[in-house]
Amino acid sequence: MHRSEKSFKRLIATIKSFKSAFETQNFKHFKKVKIMTKNPVISGFGLFLVTMLAFFVVYYFSANAQYWSTTMRVNAFGMTFLYAFAGFASTYWLRLGRYITYPHAFKQCFLTLFTGGLLSVFSIFAFLNYVDTDARDLLNHQYIQTELDNLDRSYTKLRGEALNQKDKNKVKELEQNYRGAKLAREAAMKENRNYFSFKFMSGIFGGFLFFYLLLSIVIAGFLKNKKRYE
Repeated sequence: MHRSEKSFKRLIATIKSFKSAFETQNFKHFKKVKIMTKNPVISGFGLFLVTMLAFFVVYYFSANAQYWSTTMRVNAFGMTFLYAFAGFASTYWLRLGRYITYPHAFKQCFLTLFTGGLLSVFSIFAFLNYVDTDARDLLNHQYIQTELDNLDRSYTKLRGEALNQKDKNKVKELEQNYRGAKLAREAAMKENRNYFSFKFMSGIFGGFLFFYLLLSIVIAGFLKNKKRYE
């Protein structure tokens, strides 16, 4: 009985030591994961996944006569909100439990947005130019048609105002500008100009970078909780 009791106690002690080692290792792993989730590149990759999900939802459910207008509405409202929220959330998460200076907050926000935006823009470029070129052609056509429709509406309105003012020179100048703009858009439609080429997409991403910069400046100024030289 005495030996059995000692063996039992040893077994309990061994189990406790294994449990303690496992909990310590598990805590280290949890701490490592927690630190990794504050990495702006990882946050940016998550933002990229959500962006592509939105892109394919529009692609599968709205690739019709309203494809271009739906895409523009999603970009103007949905993506603006998503990227503002992602930049804020990533920086706020970094701030939890610690003090961060303005440069730290700015870096966290900007890298999150930059990573998500860069991966998204070039993934969309690759998809439209190498996977489904029909979707690209549909977007190009609808974009030019939208430009023509806007041009006609603007011309009709301005011409009516010029006729009311009885200004013949203004009417003549307006007609010349209208014809030139319309011919340029019709030529772009005939030659199937690609507005999703690498050159155009790079220009679009340049505009996004300016947006990311402004957003990062505002969010970093709002969330910093420590002066740089404290």
